[in-house]
Amino acid sequence: MRPLLLAALITFAASPALAQDLKVTVQGRDSLVLTPADLQALPRAKATFTAHGKPITYEGALLNAALKQAGVVSGDRLMGRYLNQVVVAKGSDGFTASYSLGETDPIYRTNPVIIADRKDGQPLDAKEGPYRLVVDGDLRPGRSVRMLTSVEVKAVQ
Repeated sequence: MRPLLLAALITFAASPALAQDLKVTVQGRDSLVLTPADLQALPRAKATFTAHGKPITYEGALLNAALKQAGVVSGDRLMGRYLNQVVVAKGSDGFTASYSLGETDPIYRTNPVIIADRKDGQPLDAKEGPYRLVVDGDLRPGRSVRMLTSVEVKAVQ
């Protein structure tokens, strides 16, 4: 019985992560829940990291597009009082990372921030997915939240 259970656990850990919804919360507004289909329909981009000397390419929806769906100000309107906002990304493993709202918008940076659902052309596995927030241009993936479950936008106090 034990070998069978161990084999099942290994298979589950190596298999692609099960699709799930992503919660986007904007301070002072209702939350938005994006389904896997919603995320697939958003504009997409790729981001590449080098890990252990090997390039790894992630692909997914633009975070900025998901935030716009939730009513976050972006583009030419993203200035002044809106720039005191931060984006807090949380993973199911408890890891949290924050980003200034400006650094998630293409008007302030050329490299995309993506909600990745693919790695090197394959769906993310259970150790990373179903989503991983990837900041293209970061020299290290330290702010790359794996097992992403929620994104919150709030003002810095």
